[in-house]
Amino acid sequence: MSKKSIKDYNIYSKKFYKKGNKTLKRSLAVFATSFIAVILVAAIAITVIVHSYLGQLERNPFNPDNIKVPDTARDVYEGKDIVNIALYGIDSRYVDEPSRSDAIIILTVDRKHKKIKMTSIARDTYVDILGRGKDKINHAYIFGGPELALNTLNSAFNLNITDYVTANFWALAKIVDFVGGVEIDVDRAEMNDLNANYIPYMNKMGINCDYIKEPGKQLLNGGQAVAYSRIRHVGGDVMRGERQREVLMAMYEDVKQMNALKYPQLVSLILSECTTSLTNSEIMSLGTWAVTNMNSLQFEMMGLPTSDIDKGGQMIGGVWYYVYDLDKAAKKIENFILETDTDNAPADK
Repeated sequence: MSKKSIKDYNIYSKKFYKKGNKTLKRSLAVFATSFIAVILVAAIAITVIVHSYLGQLERNPFNPDNIKVPDTARDVYEGKDIVNIALYGIDSRYVDEPSRSDAIIILTVDRKHKKIKMTSIARDTYVDILGRGKDKINHAYIFGGPELALNTLNSAFNLNITDYVTANFWALAKIVDFVGGVEIDVDRAEMNDLNANYIPYMNKMGINCDYIKEPGKQLLNGGQAVAYSRIRHVGGDVMRGERQREVLMAMYEDVKQMNALKYPQLVSLILSECTTSLTNSEIMSLGTWAVTNMNSLQFEMMGLPTSDIDKGGQMIGGVWYYVYDLDKAAKKIENFILETDTDNAPADK
């Protein structure tokens, strides 16, 4: 059979459309089938890779049947196309080491508004812990692990949270170093507190942490970022929560600019350092949504207690607590998450 020249397939020629339409349809069919096959293979490959990383996740014994969600919380949040997850940062070397949750953040995935929202709770908040009486909310984690911590959070703030993610602060240092550090504006009071209290402790624990030489916007490495997240003497627990959210946001900006070829390593690092109750399919679903909407996602943040909620430090039984109106706080969280009260804007964005 003679070899055909390119002009025999000139798609602008009448001869081609008149006599060669079968060839065109066949070519398009082959192309479409091949394209779909490539996409399918890529999708399968990505799924296999991600699932292999998910195998690194640690899942401590956790019974979802033990999680109590108030009926009023179900009425408020169910069917609203949002997912609330509790994030716990614990002050320990390992995620399974008994510890208090020094960072408590409600992570909200809001598909309706294409937003990620973070609500941090002051660790010294005075709440009722089931079976333990009144105490600081961060003690619930060491008393009964994530189950008691979730039940305490739901009861205190009328929430519907049934899943959690826990990481230790040392894991945060590794992740920050991997993304190349975070740019943070450190004021003089924060610098002095870092150099006097937190940076020496980080070095003592074996995490490289240079002293801050001057205030101002600068690149912090992992150890410095963790130390910055732990400052309590400047602004108290509320400001501490703001610093933690600030570091998380800076990390997210770094990830957006990162070479995509490094994503698998980043995913592997994060998953290997976390404990969670989320299933693989739930993580895949949330991750796919986040990646698909990465360029259009908005982030909003709020810390409790806020300036418009009655609050104050009180000494009770010789211990200092943050005491404020939890019912008002629960309504504040509801308005922030569901955007039902436009007059109540987030405390900070």
